[in-house]
Amino acid sequence: MHYCIGDVHGCLSELLILIEKIQKADSSAVIYLMGDIIDQGARATETLLWAMENVTLDGPIRCLRGNHEEEVLLWYRKYLDWQNSEERTPEPPESKYDFYERLKNDIPVDDELLDRIADFFHTLPYSAEFSVPAAKDTGKKEVTYYLSHAWYSVSEDADTERQRWINLYGRSCDGISDFELKKYEESHPDEIPVVVCGHTPTISAVFVSSKADITGVNRPGLIGYRPHAIFTDGGCFHYGKILDYPCMLCAICLETLEEIYPVSLRKRMTDYNIITMRKTLKTKDGKDFSAPTTADLKRYYDEYMTKWIKDSELNPYRLEILSFPASLQAV
Repeated sequence: MHYCIGDVHGCLSELLILIEKIQKADSSAVIYLMGDIIDQGARATETLLWAMENVTLDGPIRCLRGNHEEEVLLWYRKYLDWQNSEERTPEPPESKYDFYERLKNDIPVDDELLDRIADFFHTLPYSAEFSVPAAKDTGKKEVTYYLSHAWYSVSEDADTERQRWINLYGRSCDGISDFELKKYEESHPDEIPVVVCGHTPTISAVFVSSKADITGVNRPGLIGYRPHAIFTDGGCFHYGKILDYPCMLCAICLETLEEIYPVSLRKRMTDYNIITMRKTLKTKDGKDFSAPTTADLKRYYDEYMTKWIKDSELNPYRLEILSFPASLQAV
């Protein structure tokens, strides 16, 4: 079966837990990392080195290109120009998200390593797709999953310059629009499209405010659903900083919509290690985060369960995708 894991952003421990869980339950699993494996999290460099050793184009663990990987490639071109310049400045150009600076702080960096990193990022595809056929004699349509880091325009041809930009940077918190869906159906009358993406964290205000008037539609920090769309970025690197939400590294099986998380929701939100963790964190203006009490954590968990989880089984977009023949029973 096929599994997608949302933006890792250096959360290597959680990634390894998810992969172990998936492979233990499904020895033939094909796992897609949805891009943005680097930056932000504490173990970003370790995650990159792990990916360079374990990710392949057609093996059990694959990876799509995210905008953070793309930004490294854009920076690397400037780095090469700086290297070859006759009037070179003392310091190389700054990398976005401090990628190069953090890399140097973590491990010895030379040109050979940078070449290998760039070569690896160049191999990462912008998107992937696969289809789940409808069961015979059901009258239902085949489901085609379109995987990309940020978004996939089903009305745009694959691998165009515009599509590649959308794959890296686009957003559509409202899912596939009726216009795009109609256009798709005209050219693919026997298929149903579903986009699977990361990039837009389900904890973000832009996501949570979308469709907010529909019962059960949002669970910030977990897998999110929109019309014909699945969002896999739970904002994992914010764990311990935003207590209102679990901020999980999220995985999902596309054939069954089974969601896989590193730990239970209760453990995640009442983990008393957060108290110690937050004592070492700083806000952007340099001030200390206030450390919560155990009572605070329980209150955040209870509020989350009441506000977000209580009606989540009624999420109409998840139920709609489940009604498509993208399930074990339909294969």
